Amino acid sequence: MQTDPSPFPNSLSPYERQEQIVTLLGEKGRLAVASLADRFRTSDDSIRRDLRTLAAAGRIRRVHGAVLPAAALPQPFSDRLATDLDAKRAIGRAAAALVRPGSVVFLDGGTTVLAAAEALPPDLAAEVVTTSPPVALALADHPRITVILIGGILDKPSRTVVGSAALDAVRAIRADLCLIGLCSLDAEAGLMATGHEEARVKRAMLEASDKVVALATAEKLDTLSPHAIAPTGAIDILVTDDRVSADRLAPYRAAALHVVVAPT
Repeated sequence: MQTDPSPFPNSLSPYERQEQIVTLLGEKGRLAVASLADRFRTSDDSIRRDLRTLAAAGRIRRVHGAVLPAAALPQPFSDRLATDLDAKRAIGRAAAALVRPGSVVFLDGGTTVLAAAEALPPDLAAEVVTTSPPVALALADHPRITVILIGGILDKPSRTVVGSAALDAVRAIRADLCLIGLCSLDAEAGLMATGHEEARVKRAMLEASDKVVALATAEKLDTLSPHAIAPTGAIDILVTDDRVSADRLAPYRAAALHVVVAPT
């Protein structure tokens, strides 16, 4: 069978080819390594050199014969509050609708989980356990939610509590539901975080919950971060926004996740 002709001329310089690879990743979310030489009409060795260069620069990550975009460098929490507001609020509303009256819920940290906390309806009676001081403060005046703020060491970049005391406190609770925010999610590589201690606490929350809902804006999908939290199968429901194409969501549905696309 003939393959479609490559849209890229074979006269591209290595720099131009690498920039095209990054652009394609932004559009598709994942590229098969084996297809890149044909796509760019160049040798396997040239593609391998391109990928090594891009990976060394932190612009891509490789996993299971594919290349993925590297997760963006984490911004300060205050800066992240102001980005992708419509998407975060839409995801937050959809996630908040999954919280049942009378339930015990872990609320992780992050700005998207904070949006979910802010979207919890005023007539909801529930118990929220959180490692996030901003989430606890957002619920401080909620008339019917009991808030348990886990203690420990404040991880300033994530604005969450970490450390052995936090881990012990999380493991002592059995939750009906966990709403977890992610730095990165890939269908094959799983859930990831930028910080080691943050990843440990997130993992403990997942393990102590009957059902797990992952909240991820479009740019968090199909990316990798340094520290593994759990395989994709640890998630029951993925809530994302409507900027994600059906093709990009297909691997998550194939992994048996229920995917909720929140309209912005």
